[in-house]
Amino acid sequence: EEEKKEESEDVTYSTLDDYSSAHSTEAAPLLREIETNTAAFLPSGAHMVSGSMQGSLLSMLASTSREGRILEIGTFTGYATACFLEGAAAAGR
Repeated sequence: EEEKKEESEDVTYSTLDDYSSAHSTEAAPLLREIETNTAAFLPSGAHMVSGSMQGSLLSMLASTSREGRILEIGTFTGYATACFLEGAAAAGR
């Protein structure tokens, strides 16, 4: 265990995104599918998909809402909406 601790101390990250990606769980299969389909069918707008880091934040924020109530105004291909739903479902339990 001492060896693992030393290894983790030597890791450096060049960006906050790199750090966040290394310490986050993978996106759900549905979210990966939305991202893939957006890139395939709307390549000029694929950059507008929220992405896994922002999606995780949206899901966490939605999970803190009262009774899982969220108002989503404006959606592109549904990535952020799916993240909100994931978080709202956790809040509603």
